[in-house]
Amino acid sequence: MQTMSPWRKFTTSVDTITRFGELADHIGDPAEAAKAWTDAGFDDERAAKWLEARCFDPEAARELDDLRVTPAQAGTRTRDGKRDYIDTIAFKVASGDLSPRQGAARASSSR
Repeated sequence: MQTMSPWRKFTTSVDTITRFGELADHIGDPAEAAKAWTDAGFDDERAAKWLEARCFDPEAARELDDLRVTPAQAGTRTRDGKRDYIDTIAFKVASGDLSPRQGAARASSSR
């Protein structure tokens, strides 16, 4: 028997996803992206906060959230990571340039 995720009561709408056009290259189809954010346990408000932090990957957001990193902390800009460019911790985790744990460590150092 499959158990239902405790996050299933939350939903992310297509409208929330389409508000973040600058991340559209990463998000892909808005309906699929909305479903992915919902499946990761985010409602419109939380998904929007992570998207504002430039986290385009709901799984990366979930991992950071599980590590007790807030979207505001993950929105801190950094040069850290595999490639030398400045962007948010959230973006670098979503891009694979920082692991979630590295992102959490970087976020905690900027609290």
